[in-house]
Amino acid sequence: VMSESGDDWLSLMPIEPLKSQCCGSGCKPCVYDVYQKELAQWEEAKAKKDKSLLTKQKEEFLQSSNSELNPDTFTAFKISSVEQLTEDTYYYKFELPENSSLGLSLGQHIVLRGMVNGLEIQRAYTPVSPVNAEGYFEVLIKCYEAGLMSQYIKSWIEGDTVFWRGPFGGFPYSPNQYGELLMLASGTGIAPMLPILQYITENEDDETFITLVGCFRTFENIYLKPLLQDLSRYWNIRTCFVLSQEPSLEKLPWSYQENTQTGHITENLIKKMINSCRRKPFVLICGSIAFNEDMTRCLKSLGLKEDSYFVF
Repeated sequence: VMSESGDDWLSLMPIEPLKSQCCGSGCKPCVYDVYQKELAQWEEAKAKKDKSLLTKQKEEFLQSSNSELNPDTFTAFKISSVEQLTEDTYYYKFELPENSSLGLSLGQHIVLRGMVNGLEIQRAYTPVSPVNAEGYFEVLIKCYEAGLMSQYIKSWIEGDTVFWRGPFGGFPYSPNQYGELLMLASGTGIAPMLPILQYITENEDDETFITLVGCFRTFENIYLKPLLQDLSRYWNIRTCFVLSQEPSLEKLPWSYQENTQTGHITENLIKKMINSCRRKPFVLICGSIAFNEDMTRCLKSLGLKEDSYFVF
């Protein structure tokens, strides 16, 4: 019988993911985990000569991906607005069905699937909207000239549908758990910090101090200035900026001049920041791989133990 032939089963065998399909963020399940699970199912179905075992599983997957985010399968979400923030950074707002929430906890990321020239790519991004935001979520994305995923993202327009799965990771946090959070963020590494800032400022009983150090190339490159200005008006929030390519502070609005420096963030500056904290700080780090390694090295050399910082 054709349906039981070896070739037929081979055509149903799950395909091992390409390297481009792993975003490298340590998701659980990773695309490779999903593949292993599907492979085990395929082997069981083949051994029992029962193809319904495969379709049943697929139906369960499809069922769960109707409108809710799911770590195993991709769910379609519609783009409700696109805003360009700088020459290479965009702010995307996605619709959620009827006041539902994405269901993330603090600092969790979600994985985007893109198709470029027939190649499937996956990348991880952290929504910047508050974790309890209803009816929408927002993502801040920097596009790179030669980036494959960036080519796909740059083509997005309002009304397009894109596919996400998740959530993954996260920063375990409970109110007043730390006296002060010192956030060291570079570029779009500010993304996981924003939901934490909003979560703390929205809770009147949470008296955690926060010092946010945002590292950007120039003043123009500081993302979401109005939101950061609003947050810095809270009694327990301080924002500081380190601008690597800003020639001088003279042209900056005066409200920024006293809490902004030019140059790069150094071990000396971090030491100064830690000493200026009102309570013993717990440090959060997010940026490029090089930035994260650099900050971790600085903290270690300042004598901070591994349980007093967290890298996104």
